[in-house]
Amino acid sequence: MNKTSFFLTTLLALGLLVSCSELKDDDHYGNYDTQIANNELKIVNVSSEEYINSRSDLSGINELFRSQGIYEELNKKGQLSTMLVVTNDHFKAPAEKTDFITRSHISDISISPANLEDGTRLMMWHGKYVNVSIDSVGMNGNIIDHILFNNGAVKEVIKTTSGYIYVLSAMIETPTSLYDFINDLDDDYSIFRDMVLASGGKEFDRINSKAIGVNDQGNTVYDSVFIYRNTFFDAVNFDMNSESLTATLLLPSNKVINEALGNAHQRLQAWEMERSDSIMKNWILKSAFFNKRYAPAQIQTTELQDLKSIYNTQWRTNVQKVDTSDPIELSNGIVYKVTQLHLPNNVLMYRLKDYFYYYENCTDEQKAAYFKATNLIFKECATEVAAWSPLPGVWPYHENRIIRFDKPSEIADADGFQLDFTPIKLNDDGTVRPYLFPPGAYRFAMGSVQNQNLDITVVILADGQEIARTRTITWSTSTEFHYDRGTTLSNTHPEGYDASYVREVGGNSKAANYDTDGGQMMEELVIPDLKGDGSPVQITMRINCGSWDGKTNVKIHHWCLRPTVNNY
Repeated sequence: MNKTSFFLTTLLALGLLVSCSELKDDDHYGNYDTQIANNELKIVNVSSEEYINSRSDLSGINELFRSQGIYEELNKKGQLSTMLVVTNDHFKAPAEKTDFITRSHISDISISPANLEDGTRLMMWHGKYVNVSIDSVGMNGNIIDHILFNNGAVKEVIKTTSGYIYVLSAMIETPTSLYDFINDLDDDYSIFRDMVLASGGKEFDRINSKAIGVNDQGNTVYDSVFIYRNTFFDAVNFDMNSESLTATLLLPSNKVINEALGNAHQRLQAWEMERSDSIMKNWILKSAFFNKRYAPAQIQTTELQDLKSIYNTQWRTNVQKVDTSDPIELSNGIVYKVTQLHLPNNVLMYRLKDYFYYYENCTDEQKAAYFKATNLIFKECATEVAAWSPLPGVWPYHENRIIRFDKPSEIADADGFQLDFTPIKLNDDGTVRPYLFPPGAYRFAMGSVQNQNLDITVVILADGQEIARTRTITWSTSTEFHYDRGTTLSNTHPEGYDASYVREVGGNSKAANYDTDGGQMMEELVIPDLKGDGSPVQITMRINCGSWDGKTNVKIHHWCLRPTVNNY
């Protein structure tokens, strides 16, 4: 050694003494005669290639590196590296994907044991990460058998002049990426697999594709590289190919999905409602992916807990059933198999909203049954605001049509009025039938006409028993309860309606007033499970007003029950 080289080498050795707690004062560089300080770290004054060449028990991995041009590439790069190797008794020659497997053992980062932490992710030459895990003993500075690179426990650590060599108990097994895992799912998972793959596709990446010649037609021929584009996932910055992703996938099989859809349709039939399979499958897709890694105890719980997916959909961990005993490790995430899937009520029902003017569609018997009026005389059903659309041709026309009751001349203001109203829906043939409401929690809203200045209380009855009562609410000059403008509530529009977008595209300043839930009467109305079997119930809305206060009529527009997050 010349003096300069000796000086630099001495500085490096001193640096190691400071940074690595396993070294002793008498550690030093040798040549092929390795000096072992304490069976934890070996320091040699040769390159990683030279050291591996010198050991006959590393001949298997050595020949693999040599045949795949690893040493040539290392020399060309001329930089420090970390190499993961195994002795011959643990070496398995790759039967396929030889280049991929070989390159999974080399990293451009030279990392010492002192700089390894539990959870460290080391990027390897095959473009994927190797995960480092350290147990409690390893945390205290003991390396051998207490640090793992993926599936391989550390048996030796050698510091060379070109980096670090870790001798492991097993060759690196690199889990597939999330995208590759989904792409390779068998036909038992074809429904979910095809939903994911149908939402994106491969595109030719010209920038990263190497030109290798020209064909007979004069066109450039590329050693083609393809990238996967998916607007569904790109919209929420979730790249299933990215090795920097740390994801959780809750995977339902065809059997699980079909059973969930079947159960959902049975419930809908009992409720006398409909919901398309496409909406339900879309929820399944949106609720399956999470942008963080969850432990088994977080995925399956006995206490009420909600997780939010990449699309902010609600996953209730004490309702859904997941096998947490056998998770599947991926290079950029973890997979749990769903064993029983429940489609939430608040997915099967977006909102339940209808109108009082259906009175005119009732038979006389139905009018008497569904509109039991005290101190009220029916006057008319009338359209007070003509049908309009904020974006004609895209969103349907919507009118503000009300029912009007007058005050009988013979009663006093102090007598007030009461209307026992049974919510009804309009059939395709123009007839009506009562709503059947599934048990659960709803936000209750209504709409009337402004400037009525009437103090209203609504009592909700089920099977003749009071189950809820609103506070006293004044239908005043405020637009909160004016028709269905709904000026105070959030999440109040029809499914799929984006008021900001409609206003921007359609130029309609009233876009936010279109077909909303109305004004809030009750933040959460809980309809009980009267029979204990989840069957739906018929309810009555008893609208009370203690005084007419000089008014001569009342105009009522609509009612709305929107399932809350607790209606699961």
